[in-house]
Amino acid sequence: MSSLINIKSHFDLVKNKFDYKKDLIIIGGPTCVGKSMLAMKLAKQINGVLVNADSVQVYEDLNLLSARPTKEDMQLVPHFLYGYVKSHINYSIADWLEELTKVLDNLEKIKKNVILVGGSGLYLNAVINGLAPIPKLSEETKIKSLLKLNEVGLDNFKNINFKIDPQFVAKNHDKHRLLRSYGVFLQTKKNMSYWYKKPRKGSIKKNIYSFLINLDRRLIYKRCEFRFDNMLENGAIEEVKKLYKLNIDRSLPIAKSLGVKWLLSYLDKKISYEDAVSLSKRDTRRYVKRQITWFSHNFVPYKNILLK
Repeated sequence: MSSLINIKSHFDLVKNKFDYKKDLIIIGGPTCVGKSMLAMKLAKQINGVLVNADSVQVYEDLNLLSARPTKEDMQLVPHFLYGYVKSHINYSIADWLEELTKVLDNLEKIKKNVILVGGSGLYLNAVINGLAPIPKLSEETKIKSLLKLNEVGLDNFKNINFKIDPQFVAKNHDKHRLLRSYGVFLQTKKNMSYWYKKPRKGSIKKNIYSFLINLDRRLIYKRCEFRFDNMLENGAIEEVKKLYKLNIDRSLPIAKSLGVKWLLSYLDKKISYEDAVSLSKRDTRRYVKRQITWFSHNFVPYKNILLK
């Protein structure tokens, strides 16, 4: 499919002389449509590099289940911001955007055209529109928040947060978001909803060429199922076993990612292996549907590329 695409015509290489200083290319779209393959083909044409904009591919311990590019791919074209975050870290969009800014500065120095690749809508939105200017929490504040949680228990901690910011807590009530909500109020005396109403900051100040890659939804579902079966055959369960042995906090983003969540439940002996596979595939279909909805409502592409 994507191997047959005419890179020069679809990415307007005759018309667009991408400038490494001024321009940023985004290749976005739902999972499993072949974004990375297209990005690699484009990179070879324009002296480009790939930079990750997928919230799961940042994790060091998830190679197969995040569908991270292979070592061979990374040797063919330089890749950045893949597999560099430890599993126990509650990695945020703000953390990623900060790293991205550093990477872009360094790549500009070596005159490389940057191709940002991924399907994580919140990451792409941060690049284009920036983030709410929520202050970074001090280590002292983080410790105080955690001590408060341990003192009163999760349910009471949630109630405390609800009194501080009912609007935020109604939609954000896992442990890590509650800790952040409490910490922000503790440090700034303003709740999260206050900060979210402030003008956004930190967007990437470049000309952005956004390409939206898509396929028929039924075909995406089939490709996702085929890919997940392949991941399992190639040792995905061993990846999850390593996380299981690390006894990571189940409220961390990595523990809730596609495939990982239900395979951990299987290792907990709460569900069967067959159910873990079935539920993982179901969640992937739901995720694809959410991605398609997000891109249709929030992403204004320079060009749509519908693969067949």
